[in-house]
Amino acid sequence: MARQRGNFWLADVRTPDGGRIRKSFKTRDAAEEWEGKAREAALMGKPLPPVFVTEKARTTTDLNLLGNLYNHVCRTEWGSSRSGVGLKRNGKHVVEYFGKNKDISEITPAEAAEMKVHFSEKGLAPATVNRKLAALSKMLRVAKDNGLVVTLPRLRWNKVEQTKFRYLDDKEEKALLAYWEVRGFHDLHDLTVLLIDTGASCFSEMIPVKWDAFGPGMKTVTFWHTKTGKPRTVPLTKRCQAILKQRRSVQSKGPFDGFEDGAMRSRWDVMRADLCMADVTPHTLRHTCCTRLVLGGVDVKRVMEWMGHSAIVTTMRYMQIKPTSLEEIVHVLEAQ
Repeated sequence: MARQRGNFWLADVRTPDGGRIRKSFKTRDAAEEWEGKAREAALMGKPLPPVFVTEKARTTTDLNLLGNLYNHVCRTEWGSSRSGVGLKRNGKHVVEYFGKNKDISEITPAEAAEMKVHFSEKGLAPATVNRKLAALSKMLRVAKDNGLVVTLPRLRWNKVEQTKFRYLDDKEEKALLAYWEVRGFHDLHDLTVLLIDTGASCFSEMIPVKWDAFGPGMKTVTFWHTKTGKPRTVPLTKRCQAILKQRRSVQSKGPFDGFEDGAMRSRWDVMRADLCMADVTPHTLRHTCCTRLVLGGVDVKRVMEWMGHSAIVTTMRYMQIKPTSLEEIVHVLEAQ
């Protein structure tokens, strides 16, 4: 039976070998007529009847399957995004769970909930599972924009409680830097220092940065392409300046030009096991920078500007670790 998809009607025919063939038509009558002839031809082993499909219909048909939809979103939405690597990775995990031939119209709230359970049982944190849901939600919204689905399934997000930020103390930092040096991973050593001292996002800001983003004497760096879309400039510590001047002599385009994302992730996984730092990720280094600024007594407005937070509430979440004026009045209770 032909089904309506946006402004088109979809004919759906199963072949004797278990395959599935779909064609889109402008009218219901045309879809059902072709569907009937196609089923008869498939049963008799004859070629399917020809059909004239508009370019719009081809696009609609191609995106019915989750795998094709994912590829389309990667090209049109995530390819130019600064955080595209993570978005593509989460979307890929969704496709692997459902299967690339999953009909997107068949994804129900119950199936999305089962996907949440699947990833949770693999040990992923609630926030990480939410990122998988966000990838699915984005793909389905694109499908709706293309007239493939009329309504979107309701997705229920995991509640993420505010917890203590994981950051490195001085001892952990020294251990991590020593580890990279001993293993001969000098690029990761330098990257770690720069991430801690700038608070930059690893994959979207620091790794892509080019030499023209650095000020005279390597004393500042400007991140032009940020998650918020607003560039920011931060001063560089002396150890960062020394590292950059050394790397400038061997890297022509940028300090981490040609850096392989996949190799970094695999080495980082090994490091976590070797140093028993299972909860440490490259983003932990950004938390470390922000935490040190807060503990150092820097006012919240300047911390916000340094980190490039778009809203002060984000920065305020770090202020929970800062000693407060309440400590000045504890003597009142001790005097009792």
